[in-house]
Amino acid sequence: MTATRAEAEIGRLIGFYLSIEQASRDMLSAALDSDWDRVGSIQEHCAVLIDQVRRLNARVVLSRHEQRAKMRIVRQIVHNEAQIRRLAYPWTERYEHLVFARGLRPPSGERAG
Repeated sequence: MTATRAEAEIGRLIGFYLSIEQASRDMLSAALDSDWDRVGSIQEHCAVLIDQVRRLNARVVLSRHEQRAKMRIVRQIVHNEAQIRRLAYPWTERYEHLVFARGLRPPSGERAG
């Protein structure tokens, strides 16, 4: 692959991540409005974007700077998804509180309510 083509594919890959990030913000906005049909519609669009990311990830090597940018985007997506989950399944926070209040610890990397 030529350097120019590699740069173009890196740009496309980061662009797909940014599109997924925007879609996750749009889903969060729809979830805040309790517009679950819109959430589902955006989620379907995300599935297409994620498929593109998987294909490009296998062919593209990111620089350290590009990896950091990608991780910032992914962290925001995960944050948005967690907020959507809390809106979609409000009982999970109550469940976490009940379980973890009894002295059980959350799995590594998760927080207790």
